[in-house]
Amino acid sequence: MTDIKAALFDFDMTLVDSSWGIAYCTNEFAKLKGLRPVPRETVMAAIGLTIIDSWKMYWGEFHQEWLEEYRTKFRGEERKMMRLFPDTLSTLDALRGAGVKVGLVSNRQFARNPVEYLGITDRFDVIIGLEDVTHAKPDPEPLLTALLRLGVEPAQAVYVGDTDIDMKTAAAAGVRGIGVTTGNFSAEQHTAAGAWRVCGSLAEVAALLGAAPRK
Repeated sequence: MTDIKAALFDFDMTLVDSSWGIAYCTNEFAKLKGLRPVPRETVMAAIGLTIIDSWKMYWGEFHQEWLEEYRTKFRGEERKMMRLFPDTLSTLDALRGAGVKVGLVSNRQFARNPVEYLGITDRFDVIIGLEDVTHAKPDPEPLLTALLRLGVEPAQAVYVGDTDIDMKTAAAAGVRGIGVTTGNFSAEQHTAAGAWRVCGSLAEVAALLGAAPRK
């Protein structure tokens, strides 16, 4: 699609399967603090929210010192358990090879850190996390900030994500939203949240944009 100048991506469960690491570390932290355990299904339902909103959902409360303790004791283990989806790198490379600018827009704080850990920083023209904006998704600010840095208009961009939050963010920013069913949301749920298109994999996204990855 020649009118697409930028493809922006969510991180968790869009480019990376982080669910097992988040679930494991969340429950290790719960043990440490005497909090109730959190089923993986509940963790999956919270992926896409900020960690503050996730913990309020799990336990009904949040304390800033919890976050510092979690980062110190468990963030490293969480990263070790992250796995790129099989078609992540080939999709990003295919898009860049087709002249499409590629960006990452996440509700993670310090979103660049896990990207650097995975060694994929050079695949992105821009990386936006909560440290770069005032408002988290579904506010359009994170997407609009990325597009401003890229010099691309919203109508010339797509945003690829695995949650209804991502699709609502895209709609609010005037960007075409592409839902992927690699997370906790079905095609029907993506469509209901305003998705322009729904794909079963990142390779399908690249093909949709005219940049099919090499096999």
